[in-house]
Amino acid sequence: MPECIHKFFLRNGQLIESTLFDESFLSKPQYIYEVFRVIDGLPLFIEDHLERLRQTVELSGLTAEAIPSDFEQQVQRLIEANALQEGNIKVVVLPAENDRESAFMIYIMEHQYPSASEFENGVALALHYGVRENPNAKVMDVKLRSNTNEVKKTQQVYETLLVDQDHCITEGSRSNVFFVRGEEVITPPLADVLPGITRKHVMKLCQELAIPLREEKVPENSLGQMDAVFITGTSRKVLPVSRIDEWLYPPDYPVVRQLQAAFNREVENYLQSKRQHLPAE
Repeated sequence: MPECIHKFFLRNGQLIESTLFDESFLSKPQYIYEVFRVIDGLPLFIEDHLERLRQTVELSGLTAEAIPSDFEQQVQRLIEANALQEGNIKVVVLPAENDRESAFMIYIMEHQYPSASEFENGVALALHYGVRENPNAKVMDVKLRSNTNEVKKTQQVYETLLVDQDHCITEGSRSNVFFVRGEEVITPPLADVLPGITRKHVMKLCQELAIPLREEKVPENSLGQMDAVFITGTSRKVLPVSRIDEWLYPPDYPVVRQLQAAFNREVENYLQSKRQHLPAE
């Protein structure tokens, strides 16, 4: 499957046919990127994703000019040019290098959303020892991604959870993770993880729903003490976990289902607000 799908992509503001897409940057050890979801032709939580992209650019030592001032307009242009109703859009920031100019690319990538059965019955995860060098920045670590993909393939699991040198669980390879003990929700501290957009909204919902929430380190040997687990992400929304290695968890745990339903309402409310502000045809 090619990295860039559909008919057009954007490079430095120019609309170009996808047949001319250069994906050689994928072989770089690391690169800055962002991914967000399009539903009904509308980019979900685009403001949050832009803010995180700015943070990543800053943490990576680049200037703010690396992101075009008309970013949201460019995204809308790409959506309209491809008549995209549903899918994932990826943004890649490549600084100037040797004789190559800097590049800001926006394109549609292949997506894999959980099935209705996975949302209902939960998914299996496996632990993997590894950390991202700069967890607060959304920078692709190609080697780590390759390693976690191999774990998923060999162990036939949906996702891997990263475990650091202190034997604490930090995050998924493509997700954030939440644990439930009794009525309390626990998630690893922000300093150790990517500040996920879905994570941010789930934490806000916990506050609104008066669900106790703590950010603290989660030792891997505490998995047997947890009553439920779920992961969050752009493609995953709020996804129950049925197993982590040998530990089993009920996907129908009430707090998990409550947050799953609340987040789905949050998405619909956001999209409805955006629809109301669309220009009249």
